[in-house]
Amino acid sequence: MSSLNIRQYAVTSPDDRGDTSHRNYLAGRQAVRRRTLVLAVASAAVAAIAIAAGLPSTGIAVYLAATLPFAFFS
Repeated sequence: MSSLNIRQYAVTSPDDRGDTSHRNYLAGRQAVRRRTLVLAVASAAVAAIAIAAGLPSTGIAVYLAATLPFAFFS
């Protein structure tokens, strides 16, 4: 049980919103990371299925096209 990550939150006053924009920025970056990770995993699965089905050029093309966001937006 000691390996659980439990976040502790403190009660803050309504006037204490200094880091809201920073949290929004971090949440946006985390969402983009998740989306690109899901895209890479899904494309790897589709590419593996295409290669196993006898379409290696299609599988490689799908995988390369899906990993372009990592090259351009990372």
